Amino acid sequence: MPSDGNEIEVLCPKCKVPMNFYSRTERSTKSGSVETKIVRYYRCPVCGRVIVDEELTIRIGPDGASIVNKHNGLSKSAIIVVKPVSRVG
Repeated sequence: MPSDGNEIEVLCPKCKVPMNFYSRTERSTKSGSVETKIVRYYRCPVCGRVIVDEELTIRIGPDGASIVNKHNGLSKSAIIVVKPVSRVG
């Protein structure tokens, strides 16, 4: 919702009816890494057409983590690396 208080209504390109907004989360484990994928999308209640608004993928492994965000086809990513800290004592 925009900051001015108005709601955004997304119409189905085929049916011209308002689409419903959904969010789905998938979690999987592959060779010691955990991947979480969050998908936000619009679905037409008449014809079932889906328009993906945003995908967020988070991978956490033994060497660090990566975050990839796709919004309207544009992709941004960040890589977080875990390095051992030497303590001076």
